[in-house]
Amino acid sequence: MKTVSTKTLLIAIPFLAISLLFSSCSNNDDGKTGYEFMPDMYRSPSLEIYSSNTFFEDSLNARPSVAGTMPRGFVAFDYENTLEDYILAGKELKNPFENTEENVEKGKQLYQMFCAHCHGKNGDGKGSITHPVYGAIPSYSDDIMIRRTGGNMNTLADGNIYHAIYYGLNAMGPHNSQINDTERWLITMYVKELQKGN
Repeated sequence: MKTVSTKTLLIAIPFLAISLLFSSCSNNDDGKTGYEFMPDMYRSPSLEIYSSNTFFEDSLNARPSVAGTMPRGFVAFDYENTLEDYILAGKELKNPFENTEENVEKGKQLYQMFCAHCHGKNGDGKGSITHPVYGAIPSYSDDIMIRRTGGNMNTLADGNIYHAIYYGLNAMGPHNSQINDTERWLITMYVKELQKGN
């Protein structure tokens, strides 16, 4: 039996290694280079953000939206951020949720998270924010200060409160991206309770 000499091995091994290296870098007919162990990790089949859906024929209505999300382009509120629409919302919009103890409690919890730091725990405008501009907040039970609706704070309608939460008002920023429609209505319900001044 013939054995391979060490000298032959020392020459053959580097030659084989170099051959493998160059063959892995050669271009194939499909434009790919080399062998890919897991191609999905190199060329992800997922869609890019805000790109069109290419997996389905009807890219707009191919799949139902995930529960709790809104499809792109969906407008949740049909009123503009104008004085006219603020007043119109006050006349037209009514809270779709029943005023129950459970709903008021949910509204209270949401109010404590999103509103109390400015409007105060009792809706008296005495929250933890003491900035001269952002801290000048009237009480919800105020019956003196004239509002842009022509009424007082304690007479603001459901639609006025909801519109103010959605778009913001004066120094208050909009909350349409922080809380969903149901949460805005529950907070509105609790604010209506605070208007009573209890």
